[in-house]
Amino acid sequence: MPKRVAIIDIGSNSSRVVIFQRTSRYGFHLIAQKKATVRVSEGSFINNGYLQEKAIERTINALKVFKTIIKDYKAKKVLAVATAAVRNAPNRYHFIKKVKEETGIKIKVIDGNKEAYFGAVAAKNLLPIDSETLTVDIGGGSTDMALIKNGKIEETLSLNLGTIKIKELFFDKKLDISSASEYIKNELKKIPSHFKGKQIVAIGGVLRTLTKSIMENSRYSFKKIHAFEYDFNKELPFIYSILNAKNDKDLKKLFIKESRFDTIKEGVLIFKLLLEQLKSSKVITSGVGIREGIFLHDMLRGSGGNFPKELNPSIVSITDRLDMLDISYKEKIKAAKKLYNILKEFIGKEDYQKQLIDAIKISNVGKTLTIYNEHKHAYYIASAELNWQYTHKDMLLIATIMRSKGDKLVYKPLQKEHEQLLPSKKVLKWLGFIYTLIDVIYSYKSDNVVDFEFKNKTLIVKSKKCSLPIFFDDIKNLKLPEDFKIELKA
Repeated sequence: MPKRVAIIDIGSNSSRVVIFQRTSRYGFHLIAQKKATVRVSEGSFINNGYLQEKAIERTINALKVFKTIIKDYKAKKVLAVATAAVRNAPNRYHFIKKVKEETGIKIKVIDGNKEAYFGAVAAKNLLPIDSETLTVDIGGGSTDMALIKNGKIEETLSLNLGTIKIKELFFDKKLDISSASEYIKNELKKIPSHFKGKQIVAIGGVLRTLTKSIMENSRYSFKKIHAFEYDFNKELPFIYSILNAKNDKDLKKLFIKESRFDTIKEGVLIFKLLLEQLKSSKVITSGVGIREGIFLHDMLRGSGGNFPKELNPSIVSITDRLDMLDISYKEKIKAAKKLYNILKEFIGKEDYQKQLIDAIKISNVGKTLTIYNEHKHAYYIASAELNWQYTHKDMLLIATIMRSKGDKLVYKPLQKEHEQLLPSKKVLKWLGFIYTLIDVIYSYKSDNVVDFEFKNKTLIVKSKKCSLPIFFDDIKNLKLPEDFKIELKA
């Protein structure tokens, strides 16, 4: 697989190009993206599905821009797909031929089940999902679903429901929610009974817009859409506010962005009736979808479509790009696990060892910019780049642990700001202390070997293969929580 891969997604509402750069066998990151709201399906649903020439021209003009971006970024592989609006169009071959002639881009039209599959590939690899999960992708021309069980895509389903279709059939002339609801409910009857009661992964632009508005309305402290979780039933009063909004001004007050004014009600109505049919309320939002799924399907072709079990793609991507020191973490991680197990009775019942170890795995990334204030750099890198497979609580905790430095265990302002997501101050103190002590011991030599003992309110650090006196000045400034002491033994 080439180092840079471009994915073009021609949807009913918008077309996008994204470019991924691979950094290693399992490392990748997004380096470019461009969206164009071309509405290729505009007018098609009231014209027997035929794509209209104005919409075709808009789409081709956008694709010409995409082609230039791909060339500038030197992407060696281009995968272009078209979804519901094109696949359902009687004149789709005219469209595909015209695109090839004018842009050189070869489009592959995928069916709804394949669209659902790619969304599920992205979700199962890049989200912290339950063992039984249902992905839901509401687009302009279709609603595509996939059932995931224990990391495997068991079944897919595509429904003839989309925001543009509902808009043109029921909302353009007058707001006819009643007739639209009956139409939607009739289509939802096709959903198998075993799809019910599962965690829902919300995919697609309209559902991300809904999530962002819910976050703003609830004043949620962590401004990241990917992996945001909410209870749909608890948000119903807000959902009804969107559906009952009289004009664009009302939608703006509900934190809906302007580009979604004319499709948000349709999308929210479909989603509401769908969740009622499924008897599901637990929702996790995906910041990824078909484009990431296509890329990962290609990238993980030789790995059964999954990342290795113990590998986190965010950690791999961060270390590939930002850890330039090329230092072994083997002894550092071993020592951190040992120290955590000695002190865990003071930390509390909940296990935070994995988050601590993941913080240690990327502990050198702050030095990429400069060693001065490296702990601040590390916090911002971690909070921004730790996306895949983590909950918001995990992302913030790892970043906050990395914010600790010496006697400056900066937990108070962060704990106050993110009180609903971070553990107690006591937990943050202990985790910050362990992280900082381990970082001090291994800051000069990666193959140091130390042992720990705790007795009489004193943590004893024993040297096995390590010159401890060199660390004395750094260690003596550390303050253990709860007035404990540190003692060094050569």
